[in-house]
Amino acid sequence: MLALRDLGITTDTPTEVILSTFSPEGEPHASSVGVWRVEEGVIGLKLFTRTQSFHNLSRSGTGVINIVNSARILAEQGLPEILVGGEALKFEASENVDAPRLQEADAFIEFEVEQIEKETISDRISTSELAQIAGNVKHIEAKKLHPHPFKRTEFFLIESAIIASRALEAKKKGKKRLVRSLVREINYYKDKCEKTAPGTPEAELITKILKNLEKV
Repeated sequence: MLALRDLGITTDTPTEVILSTFSPEGEPHASSVGVWRVEEGVIGLKLFTRTQSFHNLSRSGTGVINIVNSARILAEQGLPEILVGGEALKFEASENVDAPRLQEADAFIEFEVEQIEKETISDRISTSELAQIAGNVKHIEAKKLHPHPFKRTEFFLIESAIIASRALEAKKKGKKRLVRSLVREINYYKDKCEKTAPGTPEAELITKILKNLEKV
């Protein structure tokens, strides 16, 4: 079986991936998360306990980490309230766990939940409950091992999506000043993206994030 390090999953920094799970009704659900290697054969991830992904994972005890080479997919699954109308994801059955996996993913990590530890955290937005999850790897499969050079515009898009998710939470809490500050950060990445590569899909998606953030 492939090792986690073969897929770029390391202990020192989270890797942005798509987590796929089944809802209680048996519907596939996907979201963008960060994952890291706790030790060989064990992955770690953090989820807010209010999220659908946490509810699904804590109920079923199984999930799939999907490694994709598309910043667009990561952004859309991280911001379903803003980036609506994107291309529908297609799922397939997993090999060893009861969870769906993305057909277009380059690689899969199927896992079972080993441990969940909860903690309460506070930041500028609110106080929330966060779960740190350890999962035992049951199966690793690399479907598409082809080079994917890193592009700065992809980084700008992913970072914009992460900031926008915080802006959404701040907006729900009525923290207008914080929202304005976070929007300025997104605009910074938008400007960097347009200067680096004008008219790219990444620049268009960041613009869409900003426009739709105003409507939410």
